[in-house]
Amino acid sequence: MSLKKKLALIFSIIVTLILIFNNTLSYYYTRDLLIKDQEKQMELLAKEISIAIKHSEYGVDALENQIGEKLRIAAIAAKDELDPNINNVTNEQLMELSQKLGVSHITLMVREKDDIRGVKSSDPHERNLSMKDWGYWYTAFQQLFTDHNVTIPEGQKLPNYWSGPINVSASNPDHVDKWGYYYDGTTNYIISPYMRDNQIMDVEDEIGPNAIAKKSVSNNENLLSITGFNPKTFGLPPVYTEWNGTKVIELKNEAIQFGKHRYQDQKADVSAVRKAMKTGKLVSFQSTISDKKVFKSFIPVQSENPYVIGIVTDYKVIQDVLNKQLLNNLVISIVVLVFVLIISNLLARYIVRPINQILLEVNKIAKGNFGAQVFIKRRDELGLLSNQVNIMSSNLLNYTDELKKKNEEIQYHAYYDFLTGLSNLRFFHKTALELAESNEEKTMAFLFLDLDRFKFINDMLGHSAGDYILKAVTNRILPLLEEGEIMSRIGGDEFILLLPNSSREKADDIAKMILKELEKPFFYEGNELFMTSSIGISMYPIDSDKIDNVINNADMAMYRAKEQGRNNHQFYTPDMNDAIQRRAVLEKGMRQALERNEFTLFYQPKVDLNMGMITGNEALIRWFHPQLGPISPSEFIPLAEETGLIVSIGEWVLRTACKQNLEWQKSGLSQLSISINLSPRQFQQANLVEAVREVLNDTGLDPQYLELEITESIAMYNEDYVIDKLHALKDLGVKIAIDDFGTGYSSLSYLKRFPFHSLKIDQSFVRDIEIDSEDTKIINTIIAMAHNLKVNIIAEGVETDNQLKFLQQQKCNEVQGYLFSKPLSVEEFNRTFKQLQETALMKVSKWSSL
Repeated sequence: MSLKKKLALIFSIIVTLILIFNNTLSYYYTRDLLIKDQEKQMELLAKEISIAIKHSEYGVDALENQIGEKLRIAAIAAKDELDPNINNVTNEQLMELSQKLGVSHITLMVREKDDIRGVKSSDPHERNLSMKDWGYWYTAFQQLFTDHNVTIPEGQKLPNYWSGPINVSASNPDHVDKWGYYYDGTTNYIISPYMRDNQIMDVEDEIGPNAIAKKSVSNNENLLSITGFNPKTFGLPPVYTEWNGTKVIELKNEAIQFGKHRYQDQKADVSAVRKAMKTGKLVSFQSTISDKKVFKSFIPVQSENPYVIGIVTDYKVIQDVLNKQLLNNLVISIVVLVFVLIISNLLARYIVRPINQILLEVNKIAKGNFGAQVFIKRRDELGLLSNQVNIMSSNLLNYTDELKKKNEEIQYHAYYDFLTGLSNLRFFHKTALELAESNEEKTMAFLFLDLDRFKFINDMLGHSAGDYILKAVTNRILPLLEEGEIMSRIGGDEFILLLPNSSREKADDIAKMILKELEKPFFYEGNELFMTSSIGISMYPIDSDKIDNVINNADMAMYRAKEQGRNNHQFYTPDMNDAIQRRAVLEKGMRQALERNEFTLFYQPKVDLNMGMITGNEALIRWFHPQLGPISPSEFIPLAEETGLIVSIGEWVLRTACKQNLEWQKSGLSQLSISINLSPRQFQQANLVEAVREVLNDTGLDPQYLELEITESIAMYNEDYVIDKLHALKDLGVKIAIDDFGTGYSSLSYLKRFPFHSLKIDQSFVRDIEIDSEDTKIINTIIAMAHNLKVNIIAEGVETDNQLKFLQQQKCNEVQGYLFSKPLSVEEFNRTFKQLQETALMKVSKWSSL
C-alpha cells in the first residue's frame, strides 16, 4: 500500500473513531437527560396524586367519624334501655336491642382484676373474650373506666366515648368493621356496639387512592402502574390481630396502601422504598420484568402517615427517543466520512511528495553520511521538518564525541552510589576479591553497618530527611578510615566497610569510633535527630575463606547487634547461624501466631500510694510457641518491629485489653483502667487515632480508662508531628504516659509541649534506690518535676519494702512491681484480686503511718 493511501486511511480511521466517541457520548448524555426529565415528571405526578389522595382522605375520615358518632348515639340509646347492673342484662336483650338500634352487635365489657373482658354480647364470639393483649385498645378501655376520657392518639375521641380505627378482616377484605365504646360511670360495664359497613370501601373505590391511581394510569398510555407503599411494613410479613376469632389488620399498617404491586422486583423495590423514605428524595432505576423493560420511580410523601408512591413507566418512551437520535447521528456521520475521504486523498497527495524526498536523505544520514542535507523550500511543517533533519545531521557529529563521555559516566554509576558517592556492592565485591587474591596470608575485617530506626525517620520526615542522614553518616565515617580502607553503600541504610591488613583489635576500635561518632545529634531543618547504628564484624579468612560467606557472616553479626539492643557491635561466631535459623522460625511463626491464638495478655496491677487501692493494670503480651515454648518479649517484639508485624499485633493487644478491662468493670471493678504500650512503628501509623477510636467504639470502653504508653524515643522525631498525634489521641479522651522516663533523650522542651498525663520512672532507677544515692537524686528530681507539671508519677519495678517506703516519702503517686504482684493471667487476677487488694492496702498503710 502506498504512503498516500496509508495517510488517507489513517485520516479516515481517526475521524471514524472521533465520530464513534462523539456519538457514544451523545447517546449517554441524552439518555441521562431523558431519565432526569422522566424523574421530574414522575415527581410532579406524585405530587398531584398525593394532593388528590389528601383531599380524598378528608371525605373518608368524615365518613368514618360519622359512623363513629352513630355508634356513640347507639351506645347512649342502649344505656337508656339496659339495666345499669350487668348481672340483670341477658344476651337475648342485647340481640333484640342491636336489631332495634340498627347495629351489627352490642357487647358489654367489665373490668376483672388485671383484665377487661367481654361478658355479655349479642355476638357469641365476643362472650368471655379477654382483651388484655389488645395493646393500645386495652389502654383506651382502662382510660374509659378510670377517667371517662381517652387520650391515646389513635381512634376517635368524644366525651365518655372512644371509637377504634377501622379494621379489615383477613378472611373477607370486602368490608370493614368499626367498634364504639361508651362508659359514663352510670353502669358497671362499657357498652360496645359495632357496625360492619362497606360504605367506606365504596367511597374509597370512588374517590380514594386506588381510584386516583387507576384514573392516572388510564389517562397516560406510558404509565404502567401506580402503587402506594407503607415503608414501615412493605417487605415484611403482615401482622394480624385476633378479633372475635377473625384475623384483622389495621388499614394504616397494610404494606400496599393503594394500587396493585405490578411489575414486581421484590428485593430491589423494598430497598428503593426504604431508601426513598430515609433520604426524603426520589429513587429510580431501570428493570426488566417478564422481558419488559420498565423505569421505576419511588417518591416519598411526608404526611401524618408517610408513604411512598411507586410509579412504573414503559422504558420504550426513552428508548424510542434514543433510537431516533442515534439514527440521525449515523446519517450525519456517514456524510462526514465521505467528505473526509475526499479531503484526506487531496491532503495525502500534498504531503507525501516532500516526505519521500525527506526519507531519501534520511536514509543517507542513517548510513553514516552525517553531512547530508535536505533542500525543501516550504513554510509549513514539512519545511520545518527538513530544517530539523539538517540540524540533526549536524548534531550527530557532535553526539559521537559526547557518547564517549557518557560511556565513562555510565561506567562510573555502575560502580558508585549516586547519593553518597560511595562505591556500591558490585565494586566492593570486586575489590574484596582482588585484595583477597593478592593478600592471601593477611587478614581483612568486614564491618556490616545498618542504621537503627532509619525507616522511622523516612516515614516521619520524608525521604529528603533520609537522604540527608545517609550523606551525613557517610561524611562522619569516611574521616575515620585510613588509606586503602573502603566504605560502600550496598542498599537502603546498609553500609559495608573493608579494612585490609586489619586485626580483630583494630576492627573493634573502628567500630567503637563509628558508634561514638554517630551518637552526636544530626540537625535537619530545625529538628534535632538522633541516629545509632548496629555493626556486625567478620574476619577473613578466619571466619571463612570465601568473600560471600564473610559478608553474610558480618550481616548475621549485625542482626545479633540489633538483638542486643542496637547501638553496639558484635563479632561473628558460628552459633549465629543457629540464631539466624531461630530468627527465621520465629518470624514465620509470628505471622501465624495471631491466627492460631498463640498470643495472650498478662496484667500487672498498679497501686495508688495514697489510698492503697489497685487502680488499673498494665497489659503485657506473652507468646507461647507450639514447638519452642514461651518466647521472651525482648526477643520477639524487636523482630515484630523490624518486620512490621507489630502493627497487627499491637491492634490485637489494644482490642483484647480494652475488652477485658470492660469485663472487669462490669464485674464490679468500675474504676479499673488499662495501660497499653505503643511501639514507635505503631505510633507512626497514619490511621492510629482512627484505629484507637474504632476499638473504643467496638468494645464500649470509656476512653478515660485507657492509657497509652509511649517511650521517649518517639520524641526524637519531628516534634510537631508527634504533638499533633498526641493531641488527637487526647481529644478522644485517652490518657498518655511517657514510659521508661530518664533512660532516653529526656528533654524539658518536649515535656513542656507534649499533652501527657503520667510519667513512668524506669525500673533501673528504682532497682538501685538502696545502693546508689545518685539514682535516689534522679528519682527525687523526676517526682518533683512531675508534681510541678501537675502530672501523675508512676514507679516501675518496685520489689522491696524499702523501695516502697522511699517512694511514699517522695510522694510518688502510683507504683507497680513484684512487691505487689507479678504479671498475671486473667484467671489468676480474677482468683487473687481480693488478696492482692488486701496486701496492697496493708503495705501502703504500713509505711504511710510511719
